[in-house]
Amino acid sequence: MSTEGTQMHPEVAAVLRQAGRLQELMDRQLHKMASEPFTAADESETVEVTLNGHHHVVDVFIADGTLRLGAGTVEQRLNEALLNATAEAAESIAADQDRLNEAVAEITRMAP
Repeated sequence: MSTEGTQMHPEVAAVLRQAGRLQELMDRQLHKMASEPFTAADESETVEVTLNGHHHVVDVFIADGTLRLGAGTVEQRLNEALLNATAEAAESIAADQDRLNEAVAEITRMAP
């Protein structure tokens, strides 16, 4: 039995288009989370930490001479920079989540 010439039901086709749009949205968001950097420094700007959207540390910069200030000071500055970068990443991700939620609502409103 051949299926050539048979057409997909319009509602099935619409649902598949919606699923494809949702998949595209999620793929773009995952790529952004893996590739968009969030960099922040401590107050003295001697230490910088860069995170990706998954909150993984991808880079640390410590200015020349900072290590001479001692482990406690460097630890404090690293933690401060890490907290600042985490806050930036969280804010961006929350805004992205709001946009995703709006897009999903729009796509599902167009349900067949």
